[in-house]
Amino acid sequence: MNDKEIVSEFMQVKQENDVIHILVRGISWPQPHEPVSSWKVASVLPQTSSPQEVDFKVQAILENKQYFQICQGCEERNLRGWMHNDGICQGCAEKNHGVVY
Repeated sequence: MNDKEIVSEFMQVKQENDVIHILVRGISWPQPHEPVSSWKVASVLPQTSSPQEVDFKVQAILENKQYFQICQGCEERNLRGWMHNDGICQGCAEKNHGVVY
């Protein structure tokens, strides 16, 4: 996935009252084969923020390891919930390291 696709699928920008919320979809795994997603507020901006300021903040969130990480195997950006550990994504863990999910 490229960054534009990641933003489209895993981020939302919502205007509420007098602020702009930037939300990120979080993935947790309460059961090994049952991911659960939920939206979390990653940033709050004033309603008067320009589109450029919003885009800048979205890019900063993409680069924030709290939400997304780049796999050392495939070098693709992944949602943190899709990482096997801090270094490799689940796909590379299965494909290259014998991990079975």
